[in-house]
Amino acid sequence: MKISPAIAGLVLAVCLIGAVPSDAAAQDQEYALPQTTSTDFNSILNNRSAQVTVFEYAGRSLIRIIDFPTLAEQGRMFNRVVALIERIGAPRERVLTNEELAGFIRSVGKTENTFAYGNDFLVAELVVFFNLADLGGIQLNAEEIALRRFLLEQRLITYRNGFYQSITPQAVILSIPQESDGSRGGPPVSAMARRTILTHEISHAEFYTNPLYANYCRQFWRSVMTEDQRTAFRKFLSKSSYNPDNEEMMVNESQAYLIYTPDPRAFNARLLGMKDKDIEALRVKFWAGFPDAPLAELKR
Repeated sequence: MKISPAIAGLVLAVCLIGAVPSDAAAQDQEYALPQTTSTDFNSILNNRSAQVTVFEYAGRSLIRIIDFPTLAEQGRMFNRVVALIERIGAPRERVLTNEELAGFIRSVGKTENTFAYGNDFLVAELVVFFNLADLGGIQLNAEEIALRRFLLEQRLITYRNGFYQSITPQAVILSIPQESDGSRGGPPVSAMARRTILTHEISHAEFYTNPLYANYCRQFWRSVMTEDQRTAFRKFLSKSSYNPDNEEMMVNESQAYLIYTPDPRAFNARLLGMKDKDIEALRVKFWAGFPDAPLAELKR
């Protein structure tokens, strides 16, 4: 996902006018993210907790994973960011109000719980969100404030000269939900769904933090996949409100769905209008040229 020149210009405007954080200090105490624990994929996958947990992906200091007890809690922290950064039809130059966000989510046939089952954002993108929120006088909720405070405490961002700035812009924040039978509200999240979300989101983190892998995915998209196959992925992704004209996003999402989304309910050939054998052939070609990257350990 790329930050548009228009958004970059607005961030500069925030710098020039000297924005002031719009949230009272007392609000910052309403919700907090815990200290980060460094651990591996299987430990994260098998984590069971009724409280929000934060992990550093072992050996990968640029990757943080927030594990939420419910989809609703995850949505309160990230849905407004999702709308700004990812979804076609939402404005790119400003942050939505609560009422606007609720209306937009309804307009795409989703709910607070289902707008995004998992998330991946560069710290650079989160800085854009917080600066635009300040510029627009948007009252952030407790979860969004906690995310901002976490980024400050982790020394991933700083507040200087009246606006938020990235210290480590290439760092990535991922989020996943706990397993759920749906009894606490919202749709159920099965063990397979949790594995799929975690694997899918980590593949995005690999794309952001490993230039070798990202360049390989771009080459595969442009030179190995056919135009018809690229069109099929664009149509599939646009149904979830991803912008089909954002080429970098299409490459990133396509690799995550094709290679790292094992649950057939979330991704299968039929959803693309393709044949199973054609999808499997693409996977074989992808692995045949796969570079020496850590995500090879997650091979299907």
